[in-house]
Amino acid sequence: MNQRGVVLHHEHRIGYVIIRDEFGNHTVVKLLTGSDIERGDVIVGFLHGEGDQTFHNETQDVSLDVHIQGHGLSEDATIQMIQKAH
Repeated sequence: MNQRGVVLHHEHRIGYVIIRDEFGNHTVVKLLTGSDIERGDVIVGFLHGEGDQTFHNETQDVSLDVHIQGHGLSEDATIQMIQKAH
């Protein structure tokens, strides 16, 4: 089931993106293809899935192949995940 979310942060150095869904939960993904993603972009996809997924960036009308690192996370948990990935 697809969800809609908004990009909060793109950590360019490691390719991680934080997306907040309509319920306030956070999903952390690693970009596998494409890097044209900006804060505020609207993303549609199975944000609560696992593994490799294809999301659609509605703002820029492009597809993004991603690997979901974690979903349903608090803001603090997303920060910790990115810090550990550096």
